[in-house]
Amino acid sequence: MSVKILDKDTIIKQKSDGFKPLIIGNPATIFHARAARLRQLAQDSFMADYLLLAGQIVQQQLHLVETFDSAVQQQLQDKTLVWPIEIDSSWQAILDPMLTQLTSALRPIVSDDIIKVIDSISQIDQQTLQHYFHALQQNQPERVPADIAIILWGCINTLMSLIVTNTQLEWQPEANTKQSHCPLCGGAPVASLIQGNGHRYLHCSQCETEWHRLRAECTQCGDGENIQLQSESLEDSVRAETCGHCQSYLKMLVLEKNPQLDPIADDLATLVLDQKLGQMEFYRSGFNPFLLPLAQ
Repeated sequence: MSVKILDKDTIIKQKSDGFKPLIIGNPATIFHARAARLRQLAQDSFMADYLLLAGQIVQQQLHLVETFDSAVQQQLQDKTLVWPIEIDSSWQAILDPMLTQLTSALRPIVSDDIIKVIDSISQIDQQTLQHYFHALQQNQPERVPADIAIILWGCINTLMSLIVTNTQLEWQPEANTKQSHCPLCGGAPVASLIQGNGHRYLHCSQCETEWHRLRAECTQCGDGENIQLQSESLEDSVRAETCGHCQSYLKMLVLEKNPQLDPIADDLATLVLDQKLGQMEFYRSGFNPFLLPLAQ
């Protein structure tokens, strides 16, 4: 992966041009809006119960941000980060209490089935738990039981977004490179967002960063000759960009049509489109942690 951290003069020029290759969001703002969007989407969905569960987890992520922001800042003072970020054992001192707070907060408000999942997490030994956290952060969710992965992911997602927002790096891609994964943490994109200015950004499923990627080219293989847009209707604000070269697709959210769109929530709520594309023998290139239990 080719990553370049910009010098001060380049940053000043880049900002004066009005274009940002990288957008680092505020995790508190993102989680607050995502939880609200999940609750809204649940009102008219056949999968309302699951969307509400996802919303409950995200709502608790907001509380994790409030609790652990200062601890992350303090730990960053003593660390020299290498990009893309890799979570080492020193971060376990934050991940462990994060997980305790998250599971304790969820227990009184979730179903009996999810309480059983929480109970199973409490039985996992420390070494295995560290292995699971590491696997999730390294884009290897298949090494983690799917039923517990979404809760563990809530901690990884919160921690990574806090690390990134507290470093506030600027970045631009090296010439002739096509960044398919997040330049800051190596996470896979969940979807692409078309901003009001027409620029396309990929949204990181892991740290919530967005990085610029040219439109009308496959975000997986880089091909630009066999790209098509698929949707349920021409008016849909959530579409899929399919590639006939590698047979992959990534959801595309058009914010101009609906500024409330959220990459995680609206990807999850448009599974009918995924079913349609699966029948056409396309496979997902994006990663949404809340789809893990549904894929069992």
